[in-house]
Amino acid sequence: MAKFKFQLESVEKVRTQKEQKMLEALSASQRDYLEKINAKRSLLERKQSAFEKKNELASRDASINEIRLSEDFITGLKSQIIKADQAIIRSRRFLDQAMRNYIVARKDRMMIDRLKEKALEEFKVEQSRLEQRKLDDLITMRARLNHGPIDSEEEIA
Repeated sequence: MAKFKFQLESVEKVRTQKEQKMLEALSASQRDYLEKINAKRSLLERKQSAFEKKNELASRDASINEIRLSEDFITGLKSQIIKADQAIIRSRRFLDQAMRNYIVARKDRMMIDRLKEKALEEFKVEQSRLEQRKLDDLITMRARLNHGPIDSEEEIA
């Protein structure tokens, strides 16, 4: 039996590589997005800690300079949190784009897979036909050898 050879094998290879590349880009975007979220979470924890420290300073009658320094630190953290929110939004956009690119690449590869399956099915059908034709020829040759040539008058009778 002949071996199946897919005509679009090079296209399949390119599309598989593209899908893998898009998957890696998606993974990198997800990592970046999670890093941005964790950075914001860290800033929020630092802000909460600074609020607690400021309240502690106020309750123990600390100097006005210490309280003002604490407030300035909290204000700086708020500014960093706003920037972190913007970075998260940008990162989310990149993540969404990477997801769309991956989905397109996956659809393209799946289309080639369907074409390959169809070609394989057609190949199997053709191989089956060829095998049946060979069997028919073999049976015909065996019948001729066993019974001699078939005359058209004998067929009618």
